[in-house]
Amino acid sequence: MIKIKGFTLVEMIVSITLFAMIIVIAFDVMWNISISKLKLTNKLDVNQDIFVAIESIVNSIKDFGWDVDYEEYWNRNAIWISTSSGHYDKFSWYGNYWSGWDFLSNYWDSFYYCRSWIWLNMWTGGCLNWFNTYSNSATGNLNPQRFWEYTFQFIDYNSNKNDDVANCWAWFNLWDENCDWNIRWDEDDENIWEWPVTFSGNEVKEIYLIRKWKTNERLFIRWNIIRDPNALATAICNSDWTWDWCLWNIQILKLNWKDLWISHSWSLTSSWQYDWVIDTWQCSDDYNCSWVNNLPNSIDDWWVNLLPSYINVKKFKIFIYPNSNYKYAWKSNDSEITVNPYIRLNIDMWYSWERRRQLKLINPTVFISTSINLTKN
Repeated sequence: MIKIKGFTLVEMIVSITLFAMIIVIAFDVMWNISISKLKLTNKLDVNQDIFVAIESIVNSIKDFGWDVDYEEYWNRNAIWISTSSGHYDKFSWYGNYWSGWDFLSNYWDSFYYCRSWIWLNMWTGGCLNWFNTYSNSATGNLNPQRFWEYTFQFIDYNSNKNDDVANCWAWFNLWDENCDWNIRWDEDDENIWEWPVTFSGNEVKEIYLIRKWKTNERLFIRWNIIRDPNALATAICNSDWTWDWCLWNIQILKLNWKDLWISHSWSLTSSWQYDWVIDTWQCSDDYNCSWVNNLPNSIDDWWVNLLPSYINVKKFKIFIYPNSNYKYAWKSNDSEITVNPYIRLNIDMWYSWERRRQLKLINPTVFISTSINLTKN
């Protein structure tokens, strides 16, 4: 009799169990490979997206002809350097000089000039707080500086420390050397060629650049924060730097020079209109600023985001060298001032909440540190 051999029940159970285990392990390996590939792809996407974002920022600055706008840094230093939402929180008017309706009555009518006092030399830090023709401080929220005011900080219009009353026989000719009703262009005018610095140290909160090649333009760059609109409903973008619920972007503003004198108006005429002196800074044609003649009139007026909404700039540190214009301060005993102007940026970027949730990445942060050389006019 022929015996037919087969598998016992125990052998079948063991075989099926081993086969199932092999299938599970195989699927788990394939799943892990797929997840690893997805994470690697997402990481590469992060690097590519952020690299493009960094290139956008750097290329905006590297555009030919930009130099440090020391006039606006002097203006900013004079008004206020407090910050909110990642940038300065006081409107500086960008060197535009309006008709004085909200400025101090003794300030709006003209520039102020630096001069030594009677038998007392003017110091080399400029005359923002003293030694000026107002005989008081020209700082504060009510005293935005006119464009060119920084340039005047290097000139002592009374270097002989004489009040000149004896020359012109009256106190209303004070500091007037030759009695022409003007303290400038006298024999006692002296260019000091030293200081002042436009900001303390080298770290600033906003980038101010100016170009005087072919066309006079200004490029301003800042860091701005809002609550991430795609964050959880209960999430709050706190001031204690809880980054998860905040959305940070880089914003830019472009201004063009117009020769319209202090009225900043095309309709009004004066002997100073069209005199080739920079006195009005309008928003560029592709910016729709809210004041008359396309002038900006508030701290947030028509700043636009430079980066797409899914890019989140966690850190934006700005360092500018030097902090004084060598063209006017070459006599200063400071080797740093003689360096070619450059900007150093330290930037941390990741994705917005919505993109991070889609990618399921815990920390897709990319760190960038770069330096950008500028022209030296």
